[in-house]
Amino acid sequence: MTSRRSTLIEQGAKELLHAHGFTVRVIPPVGFDKRLPPAHFVASHGPDEIRYIKIRKISHLPIAVDMIATKYAGDIMMFRKHLACHAGETGLHYEIWVYSLSYGFRCFDVQKDSVKEIPKLSLYHPATPLIGGLK
Repeated sequence: MTSRRSTLIEQGAKELLHAHGFTVRVIPPVGFDKRLPPAHFVASHGPDEIRYIKIRKISHLPIAVDMIATKYAGDIMMFRKHLACHAGETGLHYEIWVYSLSYGFRCFDVQKDSVKEIPKLSLYHPATPLIGGLK
C-alpha cells in the first residue's frame, strides 16, 4: 500500500492496535523476507500472542467471509502455507483487515481450514465513556 490514503489507513490500524495494548512492527515492502507471511504489520501482545496483519482496501462492496475467501485467496493461501510451517507454535494469528469508507475496518482471522470474522475493535476502552455519555 503506497498511496497517501493507504498510508493513512495503515496509520489508523496501528493506532487501533496500540490502543489495545499491542506493539506493532511494520514489515517493509522492499526486500520482502519469504520466511514471513504476506503482511503489513506484525502486532504482538506479550510473548504469547503474535498477529500477522494484511490490510486491504475495498471501495463499496459489502464485506462477508465468503467474499474475503474468494477475493483474497492468494493471501489466504500464503498465510496457510506459513501456518503449516509453524503448526506447533501457539499464539500465532493471521489476519486480513479490510477497510472501506462505509464500514471502517472489518477483520478476518485466517485459520487452517476456514476464515472467520473477528469482532470489531474499538478505540474506546470499555470503561471509557463515549463523548457525550451514554443514555
